[in-house]
Amino acid sequence: QKYHEVKKLPAGWDVGKMVLHREGDKMLAKNDIEDASVKAKFQQLLDLTHRKVYTRDRMGEAVPERLELVGVTVVTNDDLWGDYMARREAIRQELVADGDDFVRYTYETTTTPAETTVEGERAESIAAALAADFAEPLLPEVNEVYMFHGTSAQAAASIAARDFRINLAGANAGTLYGRGIYFAENASKSDEYTRPTGDNLRYMLLCRTVLGRAYYSDTKETDPRACEDACCRGRFHSVLGDRRKCRGTFREFIVFDEEQIYPNYILVYRRKAAVVDPTRTFQVLCPADSPPGSTLQVVTPDGTKLNVVVPPGVSPGQTFPVQY
Repeated sequence: QKYHEVKKLPAGWDVGKMVLHREGDKMLAKNDIEDASVKAKFQQLLDLTHRKVYTRDRMGEAVPERLELVGVTVVTNDDLWGDYMARREAIRQELVADGDDFVRYTYETTTTPAETTVEGERAESIAAALAADFAEPLLPEVNEVYMFHGTSAQAAASIAARDFRINLAGANAGTLYGRGIYFAENASKSDEYTRPTGDNLRYMLLCRTVLGRAYYSDTKETDPRACEDACCRGRFHSVLGDRRKCRGTFREFIVFDEEQIYPNYILVYRRKAAVVDPTRTFQVLCPADSPPGSTLQVVTPDGTKLNVVVPPGVSPGQTFPVQY
């Protein structure tokens, strides 16, 4: 109880389990959710935020019909939580002192769009319930929100234990808006950056994220250094890249300070394959020096250059379908 009070940990955290499962100097526990009704909330959030929109980052793979949840793990990490809460409060105080250029945005992880037709619980009540589990409501006055981050099984475990690493940011997803940590409000966007395990499981983090005063960009051409400067040397706390407005795809959210993120949940899921549109599909011949996982640059029938990944099970000399 004393440790709870000193560290200001949520009341439901099991400190004994965190000590038992500590990793080096990290007080950490990862608790699998078994309650089917709670897991259903996460599946509903995946469904609500799923938009079947293709982007080049899919690298020729079809957009899944659905992301089907397999499991959820709750992350309790006292160091990361303490850093996160301290940074949230610092940003809150900054915005109280200077609220210029602050815009309170809505996000699909916390506000269900009016046109959404998925039946069941709404994003508003799901987000509130998840925040209540940690006895800390989301603070809209600092643009605190749940965000998705697609990754691998190994990276998810590392982030849960030791947080994100800015120096590795953009290694898999590019750096369109600078060398930050990229998030999405749509699970189908973050799914683009996941990597399957041998049994086709994929991993995605659902993170509490403080976006604060967001630097808004809705232009097709971007200036990564300007985005970095606005946040790292300027008065902004994040970047909102509105590719949905300028390209019809997705909004992207970029943070340059690891302490503005808490990796709250690890979602494990499988893709449910979509019916492929034959009018937007062509066959690619796998070259002799390209094993599964290799990246190839191909030209689509309409002349567009596209990077694609050789799928598992495809050998050199075989063909595989690519969507564009």
